[in-house]
Amino acid sequence: MNKILKEILIGVLLGDAHIGKTGLDKAFISFEQSKNKESYINHLFSLTKENGLALMENSLKEYKRESLLNKSATESLYFRTQSLEALRPLADMFLDESGNKIIPSNIADHLTPRSLAYWIMDDGQQVKKGGVTLCTDSFNSNDVNILREALKTNFQLTTSIHKKKGKNDALYERIYIWKDSLQDFKTSLKPHMHESMLYKINEENIQKEVKETLKIENNTEFEVESDIDIFDL
Repeated sequence: MNKILKEILIGVLLGDAHIGKTGLDKAFISFEQSKNKESYINHLFSLTKENGLALMENSLKEYKRESLLNKSATESLYFRTQSLEALRPLADMFLDESGNKIIPSNIADHLTPRSLAYWIMDDGQQVKKGGVTLCTDSFNSNDVNILREALKTNFQLTTSIHKKKGKNDALYERIYIWKDSLQDFKTSLKPHMHESMLYKINEENIQKEVKETLKIENNTEFEVESDIDIFDL
């Protein structure tokens, strides 16, 4: 497995991606996002395929969940890899003996700016006043502390805990990266982020066709077209 793909997979495994062991020496990863994140999951599908991981499907699959509680339905898109030996080291990192996802105690050794970018895209939550929240609901307090320390050690990011009430009044801990701290680090994140996900760090990449009307002496007009990237905070 190449370095770039490993960094991406570590990022999504910190987010919504699921990893499971099969047999003695293989593992698979499944990816799922809500249907309105179609551009992003298509990006993941293409990256995974282009980097040589064999997939179970040749295209994204749709999944619909019915909620009996509020009589609503949610639609998502997903795909998964085949069971592969190349993925087993990641499964050994992120799964305990019972098969539950955990945070490796040495995650700081593996967390790169690219990994963080994919973690944010996969499971980050936009904070319109600035900063970004990482939805670490499925991790325990010890895991959250390990992640916060890694963010501080590797990227000098200042974080705090935001608690969210879930079902049965359970409290979940989410990591909030402070506004000023994130602002200083954005230049390291943006090269790795898909344009459809830049809003999560309060930036938008707008491909804008600019047409300039030029006048020459005889009042003839013609248009010059160019593509300009505009970043709006």
